[in-house]
Amino acid sequence: MDRLRQTWLLILLLLCMIIHPHAGTGADYPSFGVIGDTKIGVTEAVYKRFLEKTAQEGIDIIFITGDVIDHPGATKEWERFLELTGSKRTFHIAPGNHDINSFKSLKVYKEIIQKPPYYAFAVNDIQFIILCTDLPNETSKVTGKQLEWLKNTLKEPFAQRIAFLHKPLFPTAFGRRYDLDRYPMDRDILHDLFVQHNVKIVFAGHEHLYNRSGKDGITYVITGGGGARLLTFNEEHGGFFHYIVAKRGKEGYIFSVYDINDTLRDTFYLKQ
Repeated sequence: MDRLRQTWLLILLLLCMIIHPHAGTGADYPSFGVIGDTKIGVTEAVYKRFLEKTAQEGIDIIFITGDVIDHPGATKEWERFLELTGSKRTFHIAPGNHDINSFKSLKVYKEIIQKPPYYAFAVNDIQFIILCTDLPNETSKVTGKQLEWLKNTLKEPFAQRIAFLHKPLFPTAFGRRYDLDRYPMDRDILHDLFVQHNVKIVFAGHEHLYNRSGKDGITYVITGGGGARLLTFNEEHGGFFHYIVAKRGKEGYIFSVYDINDTLRDTFYLKQ
């Protein structure tokens, strides 16, 4: 009976691996931080506070939703960013228009950051997708080779996905016609792909404020309060400097939005 029981347990385990090929335990999922529009070269205060907060939380993985620096192609600003960030942290950047605005600044970005402007990686059953909305001649769009790459990437079987880009698909009143809504047909193609392929949260920057909204089961977050001059000082409309801490719990990720004074401003979830 013991041997029969062991056989059945092995069969069940194999079935689970087939059905959930990227499954893992809660401990296997890293915590991470998210910030946008840090504008190194103009200001550092908010980014420094973000680094302090993530260090306090034991977090060494960070995502930046673009406009890391102020002047595209500015080598000294990129070097300062790397100096502030340190070598012990892993960072992922969704480049913005202040990071890349020409083929020259794109070359500088690749040489210094040592990463492509768009890519993806996975942790167990969650895929993280980094996109670029400001490639030369393709600004305010995800199109061409990048779109084809994204379509192929989304064919891979993952239970959940989180995407990062600079310009929001669905801007607030402060950003209309300056974000991906400038080309609504291209924007809708991107949104439909997200809906079809289990993209659960999309982080963007560009608008210097905080906003969270939902559409077709996707949580869209604008986190552009990382140091750049705020678009509004009305805190009800997201006019405050901020950053996000994502911690893994038993049921999924808990996202906590903090202002620069370490006051909790918002909380949302990605359930497993």
